[in-house]
Amino acid sequence: MTYRWLTDLDVALSSWGVPFVEVMEWPTDYVGTGDWRTRGRPASTGEFNPAGILCHHTASPPGTSDEADLNAILWGNGSAPGPISSLYLGRTGTCYVVAAGRCNHGGQGIRPNVDSGCADMNAALLGIEAGNAGTGAERWSDELIQTYARVVAALAVHYGWTREQVYLHATTGPPFGGCNSKIDPAGPWLQQPDLGGGTWDLEVWRQYVVDLAIAEHSGDQPQPPNLEDDMPTPIGFITCSAGTVGHHADGSEYRVGIDGTTFYVMPGGGLQWIRDPGQLATKQSVLAQAGLRTDTWSTPVGDPDVFGLLLGAKP
Repeated sequence: MTYRWLTDLDVALSSWGVPFVEVMEWPTDYVGTGDWRTRGRPASTGEFNPAGILCHHTASPPGTSDEADLNAILWGNGSAPGPISSLYLGRTGTCYVVAAGRCNHGGQGIRPNVDSGCADMNAALLGIEAGNAGTGAERWSDELIQTYARVVAALAVHYGWTREQVYLHATTGPPFGGCNSKIDPAGPWLQQPDLGGGTWDLEVWRQYVVDLAIAEHSGDQPQPPNLEDDMPTPIGFITCSAGTVGHHADGSEYRVGIDGTTFYVMPGGGLQWIRDPGQLATKQSVLAQAGLRTDTWSTPVGDPDVFGLLLGAKP
């Protein structure tokens, strides 16, 4: 059984410049942890090895506060104890990081063209809850929609997921398999202002996420660094030789052990270690789909600190 803790959710969001609030100790926390990095359903309840994102709405009444929604997400309900989702987006557009482990958000479902029968969506997908009634009585604010799209883009690029691995809760149920009867996310939003209480169009949502990513980051074109001039941190990939010394975000030092070790230069500055050629190919494919550059170059002085500090795992 594979149970993966996504303790780098903060790195994924930071790399895309998404502000967020870390949900630490919380009075209604069903699993009783004091840190989102250790919060999740017990391994005895099932696996967690996500290969994509499942988008939801909370179905809470219009005007519900972020605190009230978080109370429900952390506690859950009689059929689905908390935490309910990995991330929560408040009505004001605030992003909250809730849990790094398995959450009770998806239940049984079928991913079109992936699952042959009802499968455990809590194991297969990372869940995002966003504050909206979903009845048509509450139009999604443009600010919340833009945050939603940025969060989805950040997670997809960071974890190497394609646009086809972004789903709506409704699309894992009827008419694809009948494993659930969910309608979320639903309600009028920026790209479907006359939707009423209907479910979003999945392809319209996917394209909006891609278009926003291109609009906000395609201008960050990678260029080899000029050590004599100050310049914005580029996006792309760098390779380093064995013995290269760099620094982690916490200030500690690391040393590259293998020639050709590759790092991804993030849009917001900072580096992410690429563990193997397969991960490199996947991330390059995701960036290409989003219309972003995928250049790779070698550091002229073998110094990754030229590009930024290493976020997440060390090589």
